[in-house]
Amino acid sequence: MSDNTTPFNERTLELEEVGPDTFLSIDLWQPKGNRGVFGGQVIGQAMSAAGKTVDSPYQCNSLHCYFLASGRTDEMIAYEVRRIRQGRSFCSRLVIAKQSGRVIFMAMVSFQRPEPSVLRHQYTMPQVPPPDDLLTREEHERRRREHAGKRADLGKMAEFNTLPVEMRHIPMPKDQQGLPINAIWMRAKGDMSGLGPLHHQSMLAYASDFAFIGTSLRPFQMNQPDSKYKLSMSVSLDHTIWFHEPFRADEWMLYTMESPRTASGRGLVLGRIYSQDGVLVASTAQEGVIRGTNLGGDDKILEFTNNIIRTPGNISKL
Repeated sequence: MSDNTTPFNERTLELEEVGPDTFLSIDLWQPKGNRGVFGGQVIGQAMSAAGKTVDSPYQCNSLHCYFLASGRTDEMIAYEVRRIRQGRSFCSRLVIAKQSGRVIFMAMVSFQRPEPSVLRHQYTMPQVPPPDDLLTREEHERRRREHAGKRADLGKMAEFNTLPVEMRHIPMPKDQQGLPINAIWMRAKGDMSGLGPLHHQSMLAYASDFAFIGTSLRPFQMNQPDSKYKLSMSVSLDHTIWFHEPFRADEWMLYTMESPRTASGRGLVLGRIYSQDGVLVASTAQEGVIRGTNLGGDDKILEFTNNIIRTPGNISKL
């Protein structure tokens, strides 16, 4: 039986219909230190807007979006949906997000009528510690700062508590720290059993932006005091999600991430999202602007083999 029984807060993704196929956000969140509104919230709201123009039984199979400018919290975002195509198996919607008449985000969202398939395969879910054996995000952040000799950031702790998503960080063993890989458990806070597939997909879209582009920075270990690299900018350019199977966003899901390349001021990250019973329910990809300086003078490429262990086999204590 699930212990996630508190009421789900729908405000994060809730939209107000203000015209034909036009919707307005009612809540926006700018994380501490971010340049603008959290990108995952814009993605989730855009998917929700597109879904409101699609009839059952169509469900989202993919979303491809671009971040064109930072969103502000002093003005709600307007989402305009254009009905590009309505087919028997698939339909497409274009979502344009605006603030003060300026386009800040665009997404192409595809919906599919569910159909059976005898052709199926997937990558096996990696073996990792279960979420109940891991620290909460708040506990992990406190331990991390203590390890670095810093006091707890009470503002950041309070921010974690207000998020609609719960996360458990999976620590990497020492011999894997510095590899371009990452893994977390995540789920929506609260019971979503009474909500339809669109709510679960929009919530997963929201959550899929957490800890993602940062995976491309892991080889440079900027959180270490002896790192010769210093970050000057990290911001998402685009984001893609492919949905493979139905799932519950309020149940634990494993999110594995890897970054095959960082170059030309950009980082690329690929992700896989598994339900707790091992089904690959979604795949993700994101590219972002990654800029920094090398204080050591050596600018050689950091290279890794393509058969690196993508998730830890042992937990390292922070």
